[in-house]
Amino acid sequence: MTFPQRVRVAGDLFHGRLPADAVYVGRSAPGLPRSRWANRHPAGKPCRACGLTHDRWAAVAAYAADLSRDPALTADARSALQGRDLACWCHPDDRPCHADLLLLVATGLDALTALVVLVTAHHAAELLAQEQS
Repeated sequence: MTFPQRVRVAGDLFHGRLPADAVYVGRSAPGLPRSRWANRHPAGKPCRACGLTHDRWAAVAAYAADLSRDPALTADARSALQGRDLACWCHPDDRPCHADLLLLVATGLDALTALVVLVTAHHAAELLAQEQS
């Protein structure tokens, strides 16, 4: 059994291609329209929504807060994204992405609980890595 995962958009910003059967959850780019699940809080540059410059964790936390205030969008995410791979432009590394949060929300978790799960899993992985070194 395979579980849904975050996948990266292939190509470049001007020629983005989605992996097969993935749902795009990113901002607009040439050839890719803005997803209704796009994170309006970018990482690494000033945010038009709140004026802050977020790191990746803060951008995901701000998205979780937005999602927690929008029950209709949360319900939509659960029905439309459940069981699907989610595609965005973030590098698939150990840093968080709002698609990771959406994957958990699609399973039925509320957005803030999903954020706690992500933070806890990341912290546990860091502790494990330290222990093994």
